Amino acid sequence: MVAPESRGRRDAVEQRHVQVEDDRVGIQLLGELDRLQPVRRGADDGQLRLPVYEVSKGIAKAAIVVRNQDADPPVGGFPERFHHQVKASLAPVTVQSNGGVAIIGAALDLGSGRRGVDMGPSAIRYAGLDPRIEGLGRHCEDWGNVTTAVAEASSVGDERMRFLPQIKETCERVADLVVRAVGEDLLPLVLGGDHSVAIGTLGGLARASGPGGVLWLDAHGDLNRPGTSPTGNVHGMPLAAALGLAGPGFDSPKFRLPAVESSRLALVGVRSLDAAERDLLAELDAQVYTMSDIDRLTVERVMREALDHVAGDGFVHVSLDLDVLDPEVAPGVGTPVRGGLSYREAHLAMELVSESGLVGSLEVVEVNPILDRENETAKLAVELVASALGARIL
Repeated sequence: MVAPESRGRRDAVEQRHVQVEDDRVGIQLLGELDRLQPVRRGADDGQLRLPVYEVSKGIAKAAIVVRNQDADPPVGGFPERFHHQVKASLAPVTVQSNGGVAIIGAALDLGSGRRGVDMGPSAIRYAGLDPRIEGLGRHCEDWGNVTTAVAEASSVGDERMRFLPQIKETCERVADLVVRAVGEDLLPLVLGGDHSVAIGTLGGLARASGPGGVLWLDAHGDLNRPGTSPTGNVHGMPLAAALGLAGPGFDSPKFRLPAVESSRLALVGVRSLDAAERDLLAELDAQVYTMSDIDRLTVERVMREALDHVAGDGFVHVSLDLDVLDPEVAPGVGTPVRGGLSYREAHLAMELVSESGLVGSLEVVEVNPILDRENETAKLAVELVASALGARIL
C-alpha cells in the first residue's frame, strides 16, 4: 500500500498483490501484504492491517478503485477522472459465511383482502428452501409454522383494523421465535403470509436487540393507520405499527413498539401509495426510492444508499414483499402492481444485501400460490433468499 506524493511524472509499483498507478504520484512503501484473507467491501487500513491511515490523512484527494490485479488496463489507460487518484487492486477473495438460519413460518392471511397467501410458507418450502440454504454451507433449522387463526372461525372486529386481535396473537408467536433465534445466534428467516407478520418480526427484533433499521422492498408503503386505511386491511399497516404510529391497539407485551427508528427506514421499489401514506412520508426522515428513482439511478446505487441509511445499532432487517417484482416475473403475489423490479434487478438487490454484511434477519412475504404459475414465484423467492445469504454465480 502506498501514499501519493506529487512528482509531476508517472510512476508505477507492484508489491505483493497491491498495484498503484498514477500520473502524479511518488512511491513510499509502507508495508506488504504477507497473506490473503477476506475483507469487507470498503475495508480500511485497520482491516487490511496496513499502517496507512496517518499518512493518508494528509492526502488531499484519493480514491480506491478495486479491480482484478491480473486484468489489463482499459484501452487508452484509465479515464481522466482517475488522474491524481490512487488506484489499488487486491487479489479477489470470497467471503463465506456459515452462520445458521432459523426458518419461522407464519401462514397468515387475515391481514389481506385476498385469500391464498397463507399457503405461501408451504410453497416456498416446497420450492426447496432448506436444501438451497444448506447448499450455501449454512446450518438450517426449520421451526415450522406458528399457530394462526382462520377467517372462517374469526370475528372481523373493528372494520378499521380487521382481525387485529388474531393478527397480534400470530405476531406475538413470531416475535417469541425471533427472540429465540437471535439468542441462539441464528439468522431469523420469517416466511409469510401477508405482510402484517412483519409486526411480529420487527417487534421481536426490537425486544431482543433494541430498535433498529429496516430495508422495506415493496410496491406499497404499508404506512396506513386505522384512521387512514381505505380498506382496514392490516397488511397495509405493519410499517406504521413498527414505527409506533398506528395507535395503542397494536401494542403488546410480547414485542417492542416502536421497533424501527424512522431515521433508519428505507423503502425501495415503491409505486403504489395512498394519499395519507405520502403525507406521512413527508414528515418522516425516511429514504424512499420509487421505481422511477431506480430507473434513473440504477438498482446498485439505490441499494447502496438505502443500506447506508438503515445501518446502525440494534438490528438491520430486510423485509421482502414479492410484489416489489414485476408481475411478469412474480405473478403469484397478494397485491400485484405492474412496473416492478426485473428478475436480474431483484437478484442484484439481494446480492448487495449480502455483500454489505449488515443484515441480520430477513423475511419473505405475500407469495400467493393460487395466483402463481407452477410455483414460479415461490421458486423465485428461494433464489432471492439464496442471493441474500451469499449465493453467487462465480
